[in-house]
Amino acid sequence: MLFTLLLVTALAGEPAQSVQLATFADAVQMANDGRDEEALAAFQRLVTANPNDREARLWIGRLHERMGHPERAEPVYRSVVLEDRTSVDALLGLGSSLMAQNAPREALETFERAEELDPQNQAVLEALGQAHRRVGSPERAVAYFERMSSAAPTEQHLIWLEDARRRHQHRVEARGFNEQFSGTAPDSSNGELAVNYRLSDRMRVFGRGEVQRKLGFREARGGGGVEWRWKQTTTLRAHAILAPDKVVMPEGDFLGELQYVYGPAVWTYTYRHFDFTGARVAVLTPSVSWPAMDRLDLTLRYALSVTTSNTVSREYGHSLHLRGAYQWRPRISVLAGYAAGVDDFDHFSIDRIGDFRANTVSIGGRYDLRTLTAVVAMFERQARRGGVDMNRVTLSVAQGF
Repeated sequence: MLFTLLLVTALAGEPAQSVQLATFADAVQMANDGRDEEALAAFQRLVTANPNDREARLWIGRLHERMGHPERAEPVYRSVVLEDRTSVDALLGLGSSLMAQNAPREALETFERAEELDPQNQAVLEALGQAHRRVGSPERAVAYFERMSSAAPTEQHLIWLEDARRRHQHRVEARGFNEQFSGTAPDSSNGELAVNYRLSDRMRVFGRGEVQRKLGFREARGGGGVEWRWKQTTTLRAHAILAPDKVVMPEGDFLGELQYVYGPAVWTYTYRHFDFTGARVAVLTPSVSWPAMDRLDLTLRYALSVTTSNTVSREYGHSLHLRGAYQWRPRISVLAGYAAGVDDFDHFSIDRIGDFRANTVSIGGRYDLRTLTAVVAMFERQARRGGVDMNRVTLSVAQGF
């Protein structure tokens, strides 16, 4: 009871915009209408008048979350849980606020308590699936999404299940592109096949083979690597792709990468080394991806390249990438991007080493089928220094199995 009185005192001390006392139904209507600040003030007054009104306190927690303040919502939910350990809504709210504060393991324990009380609750199953995915247990995440989709096979539930399966299962991807240049430069084309195989929940291996025709040379390369989830939020990757005695492709492509998840954002730090005939390029790349809005994901990447060759002791290059994916329909996403400098280090070639200057804009789309197949089509327009323009069309198909 002392905890409740202290909480009520704190809530009563928060600023409120409305001075007119509203009923519980009035406050709910304000919240449903999107008038969050007015609704919060109304619920705070109701709790001040009746500290035992747990439903009003739950609404205060929900509104704090909705307004982007999970640290304020957490103590409100905890106060309800302390008084009523059977409140599934309070446990769900508490777990949700902990997830938003980057504490997924503590949130998982809270959701598991809710599951003991109501094992068929759809919101509980969804929360458990999302929490297991965050803590690095993709197999258990798939199991919970399967239970959720079996009980209520809505389109959104099926999409969540398919996404969890794509992340968990093995996958193979085929990709090809064609480049057309202005002036006398010959067109180029590329085709590749990549396989990503899950050895365990923490370890994956992958291989990649590529064939390219560019600048009059037809060349091929291949290699592979490993991906290891070191900790709950940290993944390490490394690969080596080799192409001995090549002219346009790098003879060696070596990568080391650290990926760290902090809240909703994914931070990636990459070191990459390319060996060309007569030149070497080292690339340092920090990047971050985050959900900027409910259906919009953004990625910002910077790359510093250092080229040394037989003719140049050291030459620096700077590249900047901004990419976005907007979920236009449940299974359709619109993709767009801009790149200054080198647009794609995965298909790096001898004509882009050194201080490469170019501006590239891209537009495309992704379609996710129920068969765990994803189809991506992209069009890119690049303007290079010296008045050379390039158009590139790319098509890729990824399949989970």
